Amino acid sequence: MTERIQRKATTRPDSRRGMTRSEIRAERRARSQRRRRRRRRLVIAGGLAVAAILIAALLVGPGLTPNRTDDEPRRGLNTGGPVALDVDDGREEIEVGASHDPYTHVPATSGAHWSTPPLAGDDSPAPYGSPARWGEYDVFLPDEVLIQNLENGGIGFHYDCPDGCSEELQALRDIIPTSQSQFIMSPYPGMGSKFTITAWRHHLKLEEVDDQAIRDFIEAYVNRAPESVPGNLY
Repeated sequence: MTERIQRKATTRPDSRRGMTRSEIRAERRARSQRRRRRRRRLVIAGGLAVAAILIAALLVGPGLTPNRTDDEPRRGLNTGGPVALDVDDGREEIEVGASHDPYTHVPATSGAHWSTPPLAGDDSPAPYGSPARWGEYDVFLPDEVLIQNLENGGIGFHYDCPDGCSEELQALRDIIPTSQSQFIMSPYPGMGSKFTITAWRHHLKLEEVDDQAIRDFIEAYVNRAPESVPGNLY
């Protein structure tokens, strides 16, 4: 009698029954490739999402500056402090060269001002732009420029020394922090005093460099302006 050969029961799923081994291997490779493509898409999508969040944080973060922290809140105008509050001449932004109402104080501590990149030309009214970069200048900067710096929370150091005052100017420089961020120093002829320290709607006139008075002024009024940007490094 011929012995019957029993066939093993197949374990293949219904979808693979009738397929050859090579067809099954090809189907497995295709499925593996589809999984890899899905993982790749998920990784790329996640990376794009993180990048978008970082960009948004830089663009709309408080104060529009990466140096600002929760420890540096906008505190607004200081109406008190060591000197009286100056008259408010407004905050009108005007075109370079446009006429405007006169300023109440010299140097001005509020009022009409420019907002412009540096303008080239030998007779340019704003060769350094407005606001001007923080630091020391050996030329006069007009009020329309300086006011913009004050509106951003800066402190102005100005002097009128027709006969020279090198030692006192060095004493002024020694008060300014090394980074010079938010401090601007320039000559200002005809201001009615040898030295004037300015902030938004505040000024301190001096005939000699008073280290403590100047430091008290800075502590009271730096970054206390309508558009204060702590840490601004322009």
